[in-house]
Amino acid sequence: MDIGTVKDAEMSPADLHKGSGFAVGNGKEHWYIAECKPTKERTIRTMLEKADYQVYVASRIEEKIYKSRNRYKKETVVIPGKVFVHTDERKLMPIMLEYAAVYRFMVNRTAKGNPFAYVPSHEMMQLQYILGKAENPVLLTTADLKVDQRVKVMRGPLSGLEGWYYKQGHNSYVVIKVTMGTNHYVYTEISIEDIQPCDSI
Repeated sequence: MDIGTVKDAEMSPADLHKGSGFAVGNGKEHWYIAECKPTKERTIRTMLEKADYQVYVASRIEEKIYKSRNRYKKETVVIPGKVFVHTDERKLMPIMLEYAAVYRFMVNRTAKGNPFAYVPSHEMMQLQYILGKAENPVLLTTADLKVDQRVKVMRGPLSGLEGWYYKQGHNSYVVIKVTMGTNHYVYTEISIEDIQPCDSI
């Protein structure tokens, strides 16, 4: 499956992070970004899902090991203090009035009139995919990683994902950008043997 070029309607919920199916856009609804207190993301997700909203918390299910060597699984939030809500802009104010845990919705301060910010559908698709499929830890930064070479993952769990190549020391990473008023870079380590420059494909 080519995550870099696939149309929204072709995505199967089975390919996405469990509990966070990808919503197909209708031209009026977008993935808006609710801001909340860190540690409250999952609580807000539960409340909004009960009200029939489609909600996504950028998190991963990770396996932890106790000192006793017993294993357990834990949901770790990768983008703290943010909850993505797929809805119509007209419903944002009612959500803030109804749920005190939602402080506000992010606005795009770089655009005229400071409209509400939202994550483009293809970026949300990539975010859900990398969080649901990556074998290595997934990291987040708002620092400019100076990425400029487009690459495609050719094999492994992230096969089909298109992003940017980033190298730090001896480690190689595949990076995706998530536009949330400012760029957020989500990245995970990957073998350089598993990626190929997009211009050579």
